[in-house]
Amino acid sequence: MSLTTAQHDILVKYLKAVEIKHQEPFEEFYDHIATGFEKSHVLDLSTYIRDVAQPAFGGTKGMLKIVNEQNIIRKNMIWKRAKEIFFGLFGWPAIGFVMVSFMLIQFGAQQFGDRFIVLFSFGIGLVLPIFVVFYGLIRFYLHCKRQKLPYTSNNLNSWLLTAVNLPIALLNVGGSLVIPIFIGRDNFKIFLNAYPIVTVCLSTLFLLFGFTYLKLLKERFIFKLELS
Repeated sequence: MSLTTAQHDILVKYLKAVEIKHQEPFEEFYDHIATGFEKSHVLDLSTYIRDVAQPAFGGTKGMLKIVNEQNIIRKNMIWKRAKEIFFGLFGWPAIGFVMVSFMLIQFGAQQFGDRFIVLFSFGIGLVLPIFVVFYGLIRFYLHCKRQKLPYTSNNLNSWLLTAVNLPIALLNVGGSLVIPIFIGRDNFKIFLNAYPIVTVCLSTLFLLFGFTYLKLLKERFIFKLELS
């Protein structure tokens, strides 16, 4: 037994009314309610939702609480995996990639100057992943629109966008607040000129961030929660 078109529309309308907006929780609740209804002896889906499903979830507040818990779990999974990828680069044999990146950055700084190599590594390591994430967001949105799906975004893409923006936000804070107030821009420039290795290390770090995010984007964070 499967839901009829009319029953499908009822369930979709209900989940939209509850404001389940992202793909993952929407599909999770849809499957759970549809499966429960098919196994029950209730003949009317609206009655099943009102008398069985909604009370079991703790009402609208309970459903939104479950959504929030799912979001937190997925966020923690993403951050944990990002740290595993990044710090894994400093183990064998990935450390070879780090060493090669460092030497290429150092060679590039000697040939083209520190300013060029910083901007280049910043673009490849931090700006490129943002464009990739935005491309994924737009592609997913258009796909949902073409398929006339009841959602146009997913929680995974939202958290990946937050993750890829974090280093840039930290750099903005450092460049706009920390350095001018506590160090001084002129003193910081003098320091970088005296120790060019700092620029090389920072540029290499940008590339490692980029590698981490691009690898993270290829993975999927799908899990199944037992909804009560």
